[in-house]
Amino acid sequence: MRVLVAADISPTTMQICEFLQNYLKPLGDVTPEVIILHVYEPELDYSEDAPTQGWTATPTSERELRKIFQPLESTCKLQYVVINEALGDSILRRAVDVDMVVMGRRRRSQMQEMVTGSLSQFILHRSPCPVLIVPEPTSRQLAYKMLQIEPSGPLKPIVSPESLARLKVLIGVAQADGAIDSQEKLWLESTLKQEVLPDDITLERLLADPIALTAELAKISDPAQQELTYYAAYLLANADSEYHPQEKQAIDQIAIAFNLTPEKVEELQGLVDRSSSFQNGGKVQPIVDPQMRSQVIEEKILRYATATATLGAFPSPLLSFYTQSAALGLQTTLIAEIAGIWGDSKFLVKPFFAEMVGSLGLVSAWLMALDMAKLVPKVGTSLGSVDAFTATWAMGQTANAYFEGQQALSAIALRQMFKQNRKSAEAVYDYHELAIAEQQQANVIQIKSLTEALQGKKLTSDVYQKRLQQLLVTVKHPQLTF
Repeated sequence: MRVLVAADISPTTMQICEFLQNYLKPLGDVTPEVIILHVYEPELDYSEDAPTQGWTATPTSERELRKIFQPLESTCKLQYVVINEALGDSILRRAVDVDMVVMGRRRRSQMQEMVTGSLSQFILHRSPCPVLIVPEPTSRQLAYKMLQIEPSGPLKPIVSPESLARLKVLIGVAQADGAIDSQEKLWLESTLKQEVLPDDITLERLLADPIALTAELAKISDPAQQELTYYAAYLLANADSEYHPQEKQAIDQIAIAFNLTPEKVEELQGLVDRSSSFQNGGKVQPIVDPQMRSQVIEEKILRYATATATLGAFPSPLLSFYTQSAALGLQTTLIAEIAGIWGDSKFLVKPFFAEMVGSLGLVSAWLMALDMAKLVPKVGTSLGSVDAFTATWAMGQTANAYFEGQQALSAIALRQMFKQNRKSAEAVYDYHELAIAEQQQANVIQIKSLTEALQGKKLTSDVYQKRLQQLLVTVKHPQLTF
Protein backbone atom coordinates (compact mmCIF):
# COMPACT_ATOMS: atom_id res chain seq x y z
CA MET A 1 0.00 0.00 0.00
CA ARG A 2 1.27 3.46 -0.94
CA VAL A 3 0.11 6.48 1.06
CA LEU A 4 0.77 10.14 0.27
CA VAL A 5 0.84 12.43 3.33
CA ALA A 6 0.56 16.21 2.89
CA ALA A 7 2.55 17.36 5.91
CA ASP A 8 3.63 20.56 7.59
CA ILE A 9 5.40 21.14 10.89
CA SER A 10 2.36 21.29 13.15
CA PRO A 11 0.35 19.40 15.80
CA THR A 12 -1.97 18.21 13.01
CA THR A 13 0.89 16.33 11.38
CA MET A 14 1.63 14.70 14.71
CA GLN A 15 -2.01 13.58 14.77
CA ILE A 16 -1.58 12.13 11.27
CA CYS A 17 1.46 10.16 12.41
CA GLU A 18 -0.44 8.76 15.40
CA PHE A 19 -3.28 7.71 13.11
CA LEU A 20 -0.95 5.99 10.64
CA GLN A 21 0.75 4.12 13.49
CA ASN A 22 -2.56 2.44 14.27
CA TYR A 23 -3.77 2.13 10.66
CA LEU A 24 -0.76 0.90 8.72
CA LYS A 25 0.42 -2.58 9.57
CA PRO A 26 2.67 -4.83 7.42
CA LEU A 27 0.68 -7.51 5.58
CA GLY A 28 2.89 -10.59 5.32
CA ASP A 29 6.04 -9.57 3.45
CA VAL A 30 4.45 -6.37 2.12
CA THR A 31 5.60 -3.19 3.91
CA PRO A 32 3.47 -0.05 3.50
CA GLU A 33 5.14 2.86 1.72
CA VAL A 34 4.52 6.38 3.00
CA ILE A 35 5.49 9.46 0.96
CA ILE A 36 5.78 12.59 3.11
CA LEU A 37 5.12 15.64 0.94
CA HIS A 38 6.09 19.02 2.38
CA VAL A 39 6.19 22.52 0.88
CA TYR A 40 8.93 24.84 2.09
CA GLU A 41 8.25 27.29 4.84
CA PRO A 42 6.31 29.52 5.21
CA GLU A 43 3.69 27.22 3.69
CA LEU A 44 2.34 26.07 7.06
CA ASP A 45 -1.33 26.72 6.39
CA TYR A 46 -1.98 24.47 3.40
CA SER A 47 -2.22 27.41 1.02
CA GLU A 48 -2.73 26.34 -2.57
CA ASP A 49 -0.22 28.85 -3.93
CA ALA A 50 3.51 28.25 -3.96
CA PRO A 51 5.61 30.78 -2.04
CA THR A 52 6.62 33.76 -4.16
CA GLN A 53 9.72 34.87 -2.23
CA GLY A 54 11.98 32.32 -3.86
CA TRP A 55 12.36 30.10 -0.83
CA THR A 56 15.01 27.40 -1.06
CA ALA A 57 15.05 23.99 0.56
CA THR A 58 16.35 23.93 4.10
CA PRO A 59 17.59 20.88 5.97
CA THR A 60 15.45 21.99 8.91
CA SER A 61 12.20 21.06 7.18
CA GLU A 62 13.19 17.47 6.46
CA ARG A 63 14.90 17.06 9.83
CA GLU A 64 11.73 18.20 11.64
CA LEU A 65 9.60 15.88 9.51
CA ARG A 66 11.85 12.90 10.18
CA LYS A 67 11.52 13.57 13.91
CA ILE A 68 7.70 13.67 13.69
CA PHE A 69 7.40 10.50 11.58
CA GLN A 70 10.16 8.56 13.33
CA PRO A 71 7.60 6.22 15.02
CA LEU A 72 6.66 4.86 11.55
CA GLU A 73 10.21 3.83 10.61
CA SER A 74 9.88 0.35 12.08
CA THR A 75 6.72 -0.54 10.16
CA CYS A 76 6.80 1.53 6.95
CA LYS A 77 9.08 2.59 4.12
CA LEU A 78 9.35 6.36 4.38
CA GLN A 79 10.15 8.73 1.55
CA TYR A 80 10.44 12.49 2.07
CA VAL A 81 9.65 14.96 -0.72
CA VAL A 82 10.40 18.59 0.14
CA ILE A 83 9.35 20.93 -2.68
CA ASN A 84 8.63 24.51 -3.66
CA GLU A 85 5.45 24.16 -5.72
CA ALA A 86 1.76 24.96 -5.58
CA LEU A 87 0.69 22.51 -2.90
CA GLY A 88 -2.77 21.69 -4.28
CA ASP A 89 -1.53 20.77 -7.77
CA SER A 90 1.50 18.95 -6.35
CA ILE A 91 -0.73 16.68 -4.24
CA LEU A 92 -3.03 15.91 -7.15
CA ARG A 93 -0.14 14.98 -9.49
CA ARG A 94 1.25 12.50 -6.96
CA ALA A 95 -2.20 11.16 -6.00
CA VAL A 96 -2.33 9.31 -9.33
CA ASP A 97 0.36 6.86 -8.16
CA VAL A 98 -0.82 6.16 -4.60
CA ASP A 99 -3.65 4.25 -2.93
CA MET A 100 -4.67 7.01 -0.51
CA VAL A 101 -3.97 10.63 0.36
CA VAL A 102 -3.84 11.62 4.04
CA MET A 103 -3.90 15.28 5.00
CA GLY A 104 -4.87 17.55 7.84
CA ARG A 105 -7.62 20.10 8.14
CA ARG A 106 -7.40 23.36 10.03
CA ARG A 107 -10.20 24.15 12.49
CA ARG A 108 -11.60 27.31 10.93
CA SER A 109 -14.91 29.12 11.08
CA GLN A 110 -17.19 29.16 8.02
CA MET A 111 -16.30 32.79 7.39
CA GLN A 112 -12.57 32.03 7.44
CA GLU A 113 -13.05 29.20 4.95
CA MET A 114 -15.08 31.46 2.66
CA VAL A 115 -12.26 34.01 2.65
CA THR A 116 -9.16 31.77 2.55
CA GLY A 117 -10.54 28.58 1.02
CA SER A 118 -9.86 25.03 2.14
CA LEU A 119 -7.15 22.86 0.66
CA SER A 120 -8.74 19.70 2.06
CA GLN A 121 -11.96 20.47 0.19
CA PHE A 122 -9.95 21.30 -2.95
CA ILE A 123 -8.22 17.89 -2.85
CA LEU A 124 -11.31 15.98 -1.72
CA HIS A 125 -13.27 16.98 -4.83
CA ARG A 126 -10.42 16.42 -7.33
CA SER A 127 -8.37 13.48 -6.07
CA PRO A 128 -8.28 10.33 -8.23
CA CYS A 129 -7.89 8.17 -5.08
CA PRO A 130 -9.49 8.07 -1.61
CA VAL A 131 -8.68 10.99 0.70
CA LEU A 132 -8.55 10.72 4.48
CA ILE A 133 -8.84 13.96 6.46
CA VAL A 134 -7.32 14.18 9.96
CA PRO A 135 -8.69 17.12 12.00
CA GLU A 136 -6.41 19.57 13.74
CA PRO A 137 -6.18 18.72 17.46
CA THR A 138 -8.18 20.96 19.74
CA SER A 139 -6.45 23.21 22.24
CA ARG A 140 -7.56 20.84 25.00
CA GLN A 141 -6.07 17.81 23.24
CA LEU A 142 -2.84 19.70 22.56
CA ALA A 143 -2.58 20.95 26.14
CA TYR A 144 -3.13 17.50 27.63
CA LYS A 145 -0.68 15.99 25.15
CA MET A 146 1.95 18.47 26.31
CA LEU A 147 1.32 17.41 29.91
CA GLN A 148 2.13 13.82 29.00
CA ILE A 149 5.47 14.37 27.28
CA GLU A 150 8.22 11.81 27.78
CA PRO A 151 10.44 12.38 30.81
CA SER A 152 13.38 13.01 28.49
CA GLY A 153 11.47 15.76 26.66
CA PRO A 154 12.71 19.37 26.69
CA LEU A 155 9.98 20.56 29.07
CA LYS A 156 10.68 18.10 31.88
CA PRO A 157 9.98 18.91 34.65
CA ILE A 158 6.95 21.20 34.27
CA VAL A 159 6.90 21.87 38.02
CA SER A 160 9.84 24.13 38.86
CA PRO A 161 11.38 24.01 42.36
CA GLU A 162 9.46 27.17 43.33
CA SER A 163 6.19 25.80 41.90
CA LEU A 164 6.76 22.49 43.68
CA ALA A 165 7.25 24.38 46.95
CA ARG A 166 3.99 26.24 46.32
CA LEU A 167 2.19 22.96 45.68
CA LYS A 168 3.53 21.57 48.96
CA VAL A 169 2.32 24.69 50.77
CA LEU A 170 -1.19 24.12 49.42
CA ILE A 171 -1.11 20.47 50.44
CA GLY A 172 0.09 21.58 53.89
CA VAL A 173 -2.88 23.95 54.19
CA ALA A 174 -5.22 21.17 53.07
CA GLN A 175 -3.71 18.91 55.76
CA ALA A 176 -4.02 21.56 58.48
CA ASP A 177 -7.53 20.58 59.55
CA GLY A 178 -6.61 16.90 59.86
CA ALA A 179 -6.01 15.11 56.57
CA ILE A 180 -6.80 15.35 52.87
CA ASP A 181 -10.00 13.40 52.23
CA SER A 182 -10.28 10.76 49.51
CA GLN A 183 -12.19 13.04 47.14
CA GLU A 184 -9.50 15.73 47.36
CA LYS A 185 -6.88 13.10 46.58
CA LEU A 186 -8.82 12.05 43.50
CA TRP A 187 -9.09 15.65 42.34
CA LEU A 188 -5.37 16.23 42.75
CA GLU A 189 -4.48 12.94 41.04
CA SER A 190 -6.69 13.80 38.06
CA THR A 191 -5.13 17.25 37.78
CA LEU A 192 -1.45 16.76 38.53
CA LYS A 193 0.09 14.13 36.27
CA GLN A 194 3.09 12.17 37.49
CA GLU A 195 4.92 13.12 34.29
CA VAL A 196 5.22 16.75 35.39
CA LEU A 197 6.83 15.96 38.74
CA PRO A 198 10.56 15.50 39.30
CA ASP A 199 11.67 11.87 38.97
CA ASP A 200 12.37 11.43 42.68
CA ILE A 201 8.91 12.61 43.83
CA THR A 202 5.63 10.74 43.54
CA LEU A 203 2.17 12.16 44.00
CA GLU A 204 1.46 9.50 46.62
CA ARG A 205 4.41 10.68 48.69
CA LEU A 206 3.41 14.32 48.31
CA LEU A 207 -0.01 13.61 49.74
CA ALA A 208 1.13 11.23 52.48
CA ASP A 209 4.21 12.95 53.91
CA PRO A 210 3.81 15.80 56.44
CA ILE A 211 4.64 19.19 54.93
CA ALA A 212 7.30 21.36 56.60
CA LEU A 213 5.52 24.63 55.87
CA THR A 214 8.35 26.91 57.04
CA ALA A 215 10.93 25.18 54.83
CA GLU A 216 8.70 25.25 51.74
CA LEU A 217 7.76 28.91 52.19
CA ALA A 218 11.46 29.82 52.30
CA LYS A 219 11.85 28.43 48.74
CA ILE A 220 9.34 30.93 47.28
CA SER A 221 11.18 34.23 46.82
CA ASP A 222 9.52 35.94 43.86
CA PRO A 223 7.03 38.59 45.15
CA ALA A 224 4.42 37.78 42.48
CA GLN A 225 4.64 34.07 43.30
CA GLN A 226 4.36 34.86 47.01
CA GLU A 227 1.13 36.79 46.49
CA LEU A 228 -0.17 34.05 44.21
CA THR A 229 0.64 31.41 46.83
CA TYR A 230 -1.12 33.34 49.58
CA TYR A 231 -4.22 33.92 47.43
CA ALA A 232 -4.37 30.25 46.38
CA ALA A 233 -3.91 29.06 49.97
CA TYR A 234 -6.61 31.37 51.30
CA LEU A 235 -8.93 30.30 48.47
CA LEU A 236 -8.26 26.67 49.31
CA ALA A 237 -8.92 27.18 53.04
CA ASN A 238 -12.14 29.11 52.43
CA ALA A 239 -13.61 26.89 49.73
CA ASP A 240 -15.36 24.93 52.50
CA SER A 241 -18.17 26.44 54.49
CA GLU A 242 -16.03 26.32 57.64
CA TYR A 243 -12.69 28.14 58.04
CA HIS A 244 -10.86 25.94 60.56
CA PRO A 245 -8.57 27.56 63.20
CA GLN A 246 -5.68 25.34 62.04
CA GLU A 247 -6.15 26.58 58.47
CA LYS A 248 -6.20 30.19 59.65
CA GLN A 249 -2.98 29.58 61.56
CA ALA A 250 -1.34 28.23 58.39
CA ILE A 251 -2.60 31.21 56.36
CA ASP A 252 -1.24 33.66 58.95
CA GLN A 253 2.11 31.85 58.84
CA ILE A 254 2.25 32.33 55.06
CA ALA A 255 1.56 36.07 55.38
CA ILE A 256 4.29 36.48 57.99
CA ALA A 257 6.84 34.45 56.01
CA PHE A 258 6.24 36.58 52.90
CA ASN A 259 6.15 39.90 54.83
CA LEU A 260 2.79 40.74 53.29
CA THR A 261 1.40 44.07 54.48
CA PRO A 262 -2.01 44.18 56.18
CA GLU A 263 -3.30 46.07 53.14
CA LYS A 264 -2.12 43.36 50.74
CA VAL A 265 -3.57 40.62 52.97
CA GLU A 266 -6.91 42.44 53.08
CA GLU A 267 -6.87 42.86 49.29
CA LEU A 268 -6.12 39.20 48.55
CA GLN A 269 -8.60 37.93 51.12
CA GLY A 270 -11.21 40.36 49.79
CA LEU A 271 -10.87 38.92 46.28
CA VAL A 272 -11.81 35.50 47.62
CA ASP A 273 -14.49 36.61 50.09
CA ARG A 274 -16.32 38.91 47.69
CA SER A 275 -16.11 36.41 44.84
CA SER A 276 -17.82 33.69 46.84
CA SER A 277 -20.52 36.11 48.04
CA PHE A 278 -21.14 37.86 44.70
CA GLN A 279 -24.58 36.67 43.62
CA ASN A 280 -27.17 38.15 41.30
CA GLY A 281 -29.54 35.23 41.60
CA GLY A 282 -32.01 37.07 43.82
CA LYS A 283 -33.35 39.11 40.90
CA VAL A 284 -33.97 36.09 38.68
CA GLN A 285 -37.63 35.26 38.19
CA PRO A 286 -38.73 31.63 38.62
CA ILE A 287 -39.74 29.83 35.42
CA VAL A 288 -42.54 27.29 35.76
CA ASP A 289 -42.69 26.04 32.18
CA PRO A 290 -40.25 23.06 32.01
CA GLN A 291 -39.27 23.56 28.38
CA MET A 292 -38.60 27.28 28.75
CA ARG A 293 -36.76 26.71 32.03
CA SER A 294 -34.50 24.10 30.44
CA GLN A 295 -33.74 26.37 27.48
CA VAL A 296 -32.93 29.40 29.63
CA ILE A 297 -30.69 27.39 31.98
CA GLU A 298 -28.78 25.76 29.11
CA GLU A 299 -28.18 29.18 27.58
CA LYS A 300 -26.99 30.60 30.89
CA ILE A 301 -24.63 27.68 31.48
CA LEU A 302 -23.00 28.11 28.08
CA ARG A 303 -22.71 31.89 28.43
CA TYR A 304 -21.14 31.69 31.88
CA ALA A 305 -18.82 28.84 30.86
CA THR A 306 -17.67 30.86 27.86
CA ALA A 307 -17.15 33.93 30.05
CA THR A 308 -14.99 32.04 32.56
CA ALA A 309 -13.06 30.42 29.69
CA THR A 310 -12.25 33.92 28.47
CA LEU A 311 -11.02 34.88 31.94
CA GLY A 312 -9.10 31.60 32.27
CA ALA A 313 -6.95 32.52 29.28
CA PHE A 314 -4.91 35.02 31.36
CA PRO A 315 -1.83 33.08 32.51
CA SER A 316 0.11 36.09 33.85
CA PRO A 317 0.74 35.72 37.62
CA LEU A 318 0.32 39.48 38.01
CA LEU A 319 -3.26 39.41 36.74
CA SER A 320 -4.31 35.79 37.15
CA PHE A 321 -5.69 35.86 40.69
CA TYR A 322 -7.84 38.87 39.77
CA THR A 323 -9.32 37.12 36.74
CA GLN A 324 -9.57 33.84 38.67
CA SER A 325 -11.53 35.57 41.42
CA ALA A 326 -13.80 37.07 38.77
CA ALA A 327 -14.36 33.61 37.27
CA LEU A 328 -15.19 32.28 40.74
CA GLY A 329 -17.71 35.10 41.15
CA LEU A 330 -19.34 34.22 37.84
CA GLN A 331 -19.54 30.55 38.82
CA THR A 332 -21.20 31.51 42.11
CA THR A 333 -23.63 33.76 40.27
CA LEU A 334 -24.49 31.02 37.79
CA ILE A 335 -25.44 28.60 40.58
CA ALA A 336 -27.48 31.31 42.34
CA GLU A 337 -29.33 32.18 39.12
CA ILE A 338 -30.13 28.53 38.44
CA ALA A 339 -31.50 28.29 41.99
CA GLY A 340 -33.57 31.42 41.34
CA ILE A 341 -35.00 30.02 38.12
CA TRP A 342 -36.09 26.93 40.07
CA GLY A 343 -37.76 29.22 42.63
CA ASP A 344 -35.16 29.18 45.45
CA SER A 345 -33.91 32.76 45.65
CA LYS A 346 -32.34 32.27 49.13
CA PHE A 347 -30.27 29.22 48.25
CA LEU A 348 -26.86 29.07 50.02
CA VAL A 349 -24.31 28.67 47.25
CA LYS A 350 -21.05 28.35 49.21
CA PRO A 351 -21.74 25.07 51.08
CA PHE A 352 -23.25 23.60 47.91
CA PHE A 353 -20.18 24.68 45.95
CA ALA A 354 -17.85 23.07 48.50
CA GLU A 355 -19.75 19.78 48.49
CA MET A 356 -19.92 19.61 44.71
CA VAL A 357 -16.45 20.75 43.68
CA GLY A 358 -13.96 20.32 46.49
CA SER A 359 -11.04 22.74 46.31
CA LEU A 360 -7.55 21.28 46.06
CA GLY A 361 -7.98 19.82 42.57
CA LEU A 362 -9.46 22.99 41.08
CA VAL A 363 -6.84 25.25 42.64
CA SER A 364 -3.99 23.01 41.47
CA ALA A 365 -5.40 22.86 37.92
CA TRP A 366 -5.47 26.65 37.70
CA LEU A 367 -1.94 26.97 39.09
CA MET A 368 -0.66 24.28 36.71
CA ALA A 369 -1.93 26.34 33.78
CA LEU A 370 0.16 29.25 35.06
CA ASP A 371 3.25 27.04 35.35
CA MET A 372 2.66 25.65 31.86
CA ALA A 373 2.37 29.16 30.46
CA LYS A 374 5.93 29.98 31.56
CA LEU A 375 7.26 27.27 29.22
CA VAL A 376 4.62 27.12 26.47
CA PRO A 377 2.46 30.28 26.61
CA LYS A 378 -0.15 29.15 24.06
CA VAL A 379 -0.63 25.78 25.75
CA GLY A 380 -0.82 27.37 29.20
CA THR A 381 -3.46 29.79 27.95
CA SER A 382 -5.44 26.95 26.37
CA LEU A 383 -5.18 24.81 29.49
CA GLY A 384 -6.46 27.66 31.67
CA SER A 385 -9.33 28.36 29.29
CA VAL A 386 -10.37 24.70 29.04
CA ASP A 387 -10.14 24.22 32.80
CA ALA A 388 -12.39 27.23 33.49
CA PHE A 389 -14.95 26.27 30.83
CA THR A 390 -15.29 22.62 31.83
CA ALA A 391 -15.55 23.44 35.54
CA THR A 392 -18.23 26.10 34.99
CA TRP A 393 -20.26 24.03 32.54
CA ALA A 394 -20.15 21.05 34.90
CA MET A 395 -21.18 23.22 37.87
CA GLY A 396 -24.19 24.52 35.96
CA GLN A 397 -25.29 21.08 34.77
CA THR A 398 -24.85 19.57 38.23
CA ALA A 399 -26.72 22.41 39.94
CA ASN A 400 -29.60 22.06 37.47
CA ALA A 401 -29.79 18.29 38.10
CA TYR A 402 -29.70 18.96 41.85
CA PHE A 403 -32.80 21.17 41.71
CA GLU A 404 -34.50 18.95 39.17
CA GLY A 405 -34.09 16.07 41.63
CA GLN A 406 -35.62 18.23 44.41
CA GLN A 407 -32.26 18.67 46.19
CA ALA A 408 -32.04 15.00 47.16
CA LEU A 409 -28.47 14.32 45.99
CA SER A 410 -25.80 13.53 48.59
CA ALA A 411 -22.35 15.17 48.62
CA ILE A 412 -20.80 12.00 47.16
CA ALA A 413 -23.40 11.89 44.38
CA LEU A 414 -22.87 15.60 43.67
CA ARG A 415 -19.11 15.19 43.28
CA GLN A 416 -19.51 12.13 41.09
CA MET A 417 -22.02 13.94 38.89
CA PHE A 418 -19.75 16.99 38.70
CA LYS A 419 -16.85 14.78 37.65
CA GLN A 420 -18.92 13.12 34.91
CA ASN A 421 -20.28 16.44 33.69
CA ARG A 422 -16.80 17.90 33.55
CA LYS A 423 -15.65 15.10 31.28
CA SER A 424 -18.68 15.70 29.03
CA ALA A 425 -17.85 19.41 29.00
CA GLU A 426 -14.62 18.75 27.09
CA ALA A 427 -16.60 17.85 23.96
CA VAL A 428 -18.78 20.95 24.42
CA TYR A 429 -15.65 23.09 24.64
CA ASP A 430 -14.23 21.51 21.49
CA TYR A 431 -17.46 22.25 19.61
CA HIS A 432 -17.44 25.93 20.66
CA GLU A 433 -13.66 26.47 20.69
CA LEU A 434 -13.54 28.81 17.69
CA ALA A 435 -16.36 30.97 19.05
CA ILE A 436 -14.70 31.07 22.48
CA ALA A 437 -11.39 32.11 20.90
CA GLU A 438 -13.15 34.90 19.00
CA GLN A 439 -14.75 36.17 22.21
CA GLN A 440 -11.37 36.09 23.95
CA GLN A 441 -9.77 38.14 21.18
CA ALA A 442 -12.66 40.61 21.16
CA ASN A 443 -12.52 41.27 24.92
CA VAL A 444 -8.88 40.80 25.91
CA ILE A 445 -8.05 44.53 25.92
CA GLN A 446 -11.10 45.48 27.99
CA ILE A 447 -10.54 42.65 30.47
CA LYS A 448 -6.91 43.63 30.92
CA SER A 449 -7.86 47.29 31.36
CA LEU A 450 -10.52 46.49 33.97
CA THR A 451 -8.15 44.14 35.81
CA GLU A 452 -5.37 46.71 35.91
CA ALA A 453 -7.88 49.29 37.20
CA LEU A 454 -8.82 46.91 40.03
CA GLN A 455 -5.16 46.19 40.70
CA GLY A 456 -4.52 49.94 40.90
CA LYS A 457 -7.48 50.41 43.26
CA LYS A 458 -9.38 52.50 40.70
CA LEU A 459 -12.25 50.00 40.88
CA THR A 460 -13.77 48.06 43.75
CA SER A 461 -14.12 44.28 43.50
CA ASP A 462 -17.92 44.56 43.25
CA VAL A 463 -17.75 47.03 40.37
CA TYR A 464 -15.10 44.87 38.67
CA GLN A 465 -17.34 41.80 38.91
CA LYS A 466 -20.39 43.65 37.61
CA ARG A 467 -18.55 45.17 34.64
CA LEU A 468 -17.04 41.83 33.65
CA GLN A 469 -20.43 40.17 33.91
CA GLN A 470 -21.94 42.87 31.71
CA LEU A 471 -19.09 42.54 29.21
CA LEU A 472 -18.97 38.75 29.00
CA VAL A 473 -22.43 37.47 29.94
CA THR A 474 -25.15 40.10 29.59
CA VAL A 475 -24.29 41.12 26.04
CA LYS A 476 -25.57 38.78 23.35
CA HIS A 477 -22.95 36.72 21.53
CA PRO A 478 -24.56 35.58 18.25
CA GLN A 479 -21.53 33.47 17.32
CA LEU A 480 -22.39 31.00 20.07
CA THR A 481 -24.75 28.17 19.17
CA PHE A 482 -27.19 27.02 21.84
